[in-house]
Amino acid sequence: MTGGARAGAAGGDAHQLAEVSSPSMAEIVRLTNRPSDNYVAESLLKGLGARFGSAGSTAAGASVVEETVSADGAGPTVVDGSGLSRADQTSAHDVVRVLDGVRDDAGGAVFRASLPVAGRTGTLRARMRGTAAAGRCQAKTGTLSDVSALAGYCRAVSGHDLVFAVIMNGVSLSPARSEQDKFASALVQLG
Repeated sequence: MTGGARAGAAGGDAHQLAEVSSPSMAEIVRLTNRPSDNYVAESLLKGLGARFGSAGSTAAGASVVEETVSADGAGPTVVDGSGLSRADQTSAHDVVRVLDGVRDDAGGAVFRASLPVAGRTGTLRARMRGTAAAGRCQAKTGTLSDVSALAGYCRAVSGHDLVFAVIMNGVSLSPARSEQDKFASALVQLG
């Protein structure tokens, strides 16, 4: 047989050689968020482009994300799926709008369950231990060489469910994370 790979219907004499079942979307999202796996995040963005956009590309996926979050009044500039490009731009206000917009959706519950828990799991395992935020906040970190972000949800001691985002530019990472942890702890106590 000559030629390259192509899509099409298998002939009647074809035999299945293997089958692979994908993990559930909830599991894929958890496997992306808890360890902060940028490669899987990029793949998910391309998958969004393939399923809901014009192509299985980063640009098509970014367009899908921008269009989707505009329903919550957010207007980010999305260039990649991992947030590692300095051309990605958003505000803490937009992040809170999106997180608040999905909070009560079934998909939002899956997303929230995928987030690291302060003082317990993922990228927050060693953060906020021994503070009021430990076990009460679920959040995603974001880091570049001089940028640090933390965004997610906290259950205040009052019982209120709070949405927050902190994005810090031009900072040293360790002191920035320390300030974010203090903020989350104060939020839990005052909310």
